[in-house]
Formats: sequence, structure tokens, C-alpha cells
Amino acid sequence: MNYFTLYTYKNLTELRKIQQQNNVTTFIFEETLELLKEEQDVCIDITSLVHMLRQNQGNIYSAGINLREINEDSKIIIEESLAEIAIDFFPHIFSSHISLLNKDEVVTESQIPKTFVHYRRSLYTYYANEDLSAIIDYANENNISITTFSYANENLSTEIKKFNLNSKLAIVDLTSAIYAIEDNKNLIYMIESFLNQFSNVNVIGLASQSDQILKYFSLYIEGVESLKKILPDLKIKYSNEIVSKEVKKITSFSEHELDSLFTSFNHKLIGHDYFKRKLKYLLNNFIKLNKAKEQKVFSVFLFGSSGIGKTEVARLLANELQENSYLAKINFQNYSSQDALNTLIGSPAGYVGYGEGELRKKVNKSKVGLVLLDEFEKTTKPVFSFFLDLLEEGTFTDSMTREHDLDGYVLIFTSNIQNETEYKKIIPPELQTRFDLVCEFQIPSINEKRRFLELLFEQAQRKFVDQFSKIKCTEEDKEELFAFDYSEVNAFRDLKRHFNNRLMDFFTSKNVDIDMK
Repeated sequence: MNYFTLYTYKNLTELRKIQQQNNVTTFIFEETLELLKEEQDVCIDITSLVHMLRQNQGNIYSAGINLREINEDSKIIIEESLAEIAIDFFPHIFSSHISLLNKDEVVTESQIPKTFVHYRRSLYTYYANEDLSAIIDYANENNISITTFSYANENLSTEIKKFNLNSKLAIVDLTSAIYAIEDNKNLIYMIESFLNQFSNVNVIGLASQSDQILKYFSLYIEGVESLKKILPDLKIKYSNEIVSKEVKKITSFSEHELDSLFTSFNHKLIGHDYFKRKLKYLLNNFIKLNKAKEQKVFSVFLFGSSGIGKTEVARLLANELQENSYLAKINFQNYSSQDALNTLIGSPAGYVGYGEGELRKKVNKSKVGLVLLDEFEKTTKPVFSFFLDLLEEGTFTDSMTREHDLDGYVLIFTSNIQNETEYKKIIPPELQTRFDLVCEFQIPSINEKRRFLELLFEQAQRKFVDQFSKIKCTEEDKEELFAFDYSEVNAFRDLKRHFNNRLMDFFTSKNVDIDMK
């Protein structure tokens, strides 16, 4: 007897990479046997089979019969954590296991019989548990075949047997099945068999469980859409009706309000006078162009040394839009890997680790129309291309095919690129043309450093009002606070650190309690 190698993947991220090179099918009794007889070059995932066999070992012999037609060109794959168990189940078939990602063989869809090509479909979601009753009632009233697997642990086979495809529409809800799978992985195989048998069924689920549904059934389901697409007359609330968040945007400001905003902004941002004048002028134009539907978003790219006010621009503007607001910030220092775009907008169905995408999460959490994109030069070409489209269209589409409109938003990109030559070398030329304002931030002068210390002192008087009320702080005291050599301290954040330490020492010297309880 020939012994074969079992190929492994570590997680669903690796499985997705394998799918790019192979048309992966799942194990289905009898059908797998026929597939192996008819085709020499196939790729079959037995992960869900082994989950099932762990609880139903009486089926090991039958499964082995189905796998007996394996040949040298076949690829049988499995999640790495189950490989040793599979070899124990099939010792006369598999002798060892290795990672498939070391292999370069490619199986195209044309090499797989059409009866074994997975019919991948969308997941249609609803947003509240209580809506399921309305969905079931609607289905019953309109001759729509529906099963919910509400008692998946015990009655799954019964649910499958009574499923009727003679109706005008067929629906299966996987929400309750997902809850059950957490305790019983055996159900993965059974539901895969169901989805394979009923290739034209529509899959629905609770939106909060969409990531898990895509994770467990990535070979059958891709993408997320609203249930409204297949049941347009169903009377339930959909996501766009539930979420009614008021976002404060610069485009809502009048010219007088913009003047007031910049009076405060200019006082708090020390230096960079040319930038501040240009920013006010262009934002005023943006407000008018946005109302005329000529420009959807406003983008700023700031570069220069670290700690001299680039990030502070975004913080100050966000606070001027709404005091103490949450700022949507993406730090691209963490976006240098090949999966950077997945991290940003979410992974395709089946990937693990990134969920719905950081950009969508943080934009949805913020109540101001401003996004900070920090250390942007450290990201990858796919991310550059993503923002090329975003800055042009003012919208982006996440991995679940949901479109997000950033109409009226200000996007501030910052970078530690040191000069214009580096900027032109690192940032793609086509992306350079998309930015509305590009400015190099210069190291502050001695006078600007002094003005910054004055601002820190002014802010400290408001923050430590109780402490200052207990002492008489003279002009000489203030000068003593500033009496250190800051000529070589070029970063505002370092200057602030020095000032704060001297302020605490000052309170201690005056025997003032600095406990902030």
C-alpha cells in the first residue's frame, strides 16, 4: 500500500493563501470518492471531517474507504492542530504531514468537475435577535422555506430532512448553529454537507456573528450584504436605520465659525504660520466646494521631524470641532506587513485576526469628521493604492463589501519624512497629486519654543488651578520655570516633558500638595 503525505495549514489566513493556488473542496461522503476516482489532481480539506470523526469514530472506516482513491497528484489538507489525529484515524493512508505552503502546484477551477465546485454565496444579515421571529413569520406567510437550526445539537438532521426547496425562496439561518459549533465542532461537517446539498440556499445570520459564520464556512460563503436585498418587503430595522450618529464636520461651519475656530487653533498651535494661513484658506474653499458637490474630502499631508506639531494639528482640529472628542487615529507604524490592507479594511471571508477593519471601527466610533493617519510613509503599496481611490471618490469599501461615505471629512496624513526629496521618492507620484495641502513642518525657532512654554504655563494655570491658588506665582517664578537650556530641544513633546518636571518641582518647593484626587 502507498502511503501519502497529509498537507497542513496553521489557520484560516494560511488556508486563504492555499485557496489562491488551489480550488479547495471539503470532504463529502460518496462525492469525495467519486471525485478522487474521476480526477487526478484535486485538493480536499478534511478538517471538518476529522472534527466529526472525533465524536463519531464509527464512521472512520467509511471515511477511509472514501479516501482510498488518493493518488500522488492529490492534495489532502487539514488544519495543523488536527494532523496527528488524522494520521491516527487513517494510519494506512497517511504517514506524515508537512505544510502545503511549501508547495507550488496549482489546481485551476477547470480541472475540478462542476458538481464539486463550491457555490459560494453572500451572508445576508439582520441586526437584532428579536427580528428572527419576524423573519420566520414573513417566510411562512410568503411560502419561503426556512430553517434556523435552533436546536442544532440535537435536531440538525431533522431540520435538513424537512427542508423544502419547492418554495420560491430558500433560507437557512446559521446564528444558532454558530453558538452550538463553539461546543461541538462536529456540526461544521454536517452543515457543510447541507450547504453542499442545497447549493442555491440563501444564508442569513445575526450581524454580530458574521465574522464567525465566515470563519467556519469560508469555502461556501463570501461577503456580507443586508437581508433587505433578498427580503425587501420585510418590516424590520436595518443597520442604516439603527445607527443615527451625529458627526460634526468642518463643512457645517459658517465663515464666521471658521474664523472663530482658527483664532483658537492658531493660538494653540505654535509656529508653522504659513501652514496655518494656507489651511484656513483651503478649508474655507473646501466648505464651499463640498456644498456644491465638487469636493467630497479634504486631505493634508504633513512631513518633518518627530514631535514638532504634525499630530497636534489633528488633535487640535478635532477638539475644535467637538471638545474632548474621540479622534479616529490609524498608526501606520503597525501597517508594514503584506496583510496591511486587510488590517485596515478587514480581511476577506475566512481570514482570522483582523475582523471588520480598523478604519471602519474607528470612523464609526468617532463623532467628528476627521481622521488622523499617522506615520503614513511606513505602510505598503496596496494601502497607498487604497487611499488613491479614497481621496478621489470620498468613499471606501470594506472587506464585507459595505461602502462607507466620508463626505465632508478632513483626512490628515503625517510622516517623519525629513524633506521634500524624500517625500517625492517615498510617496507614489499619483498619490501626491491627490493631497489638497502638502507642507513640511520646520524645527521650531528659539522664539517659538519660548511661545510654547508660555502656552504650557497658561494651560497649567487652568489645569492646576487649586495648586496655583495656594501660592503667589510671580513673574520671577515663571521665569525660573523657563530657566533651562532648551536651545537644543527641538521636539515640542520633549520641551513639554521638561516643563512638566520643573512645574512639579516648583509645587514641591512651595510645599503645595500636588495630589490630583
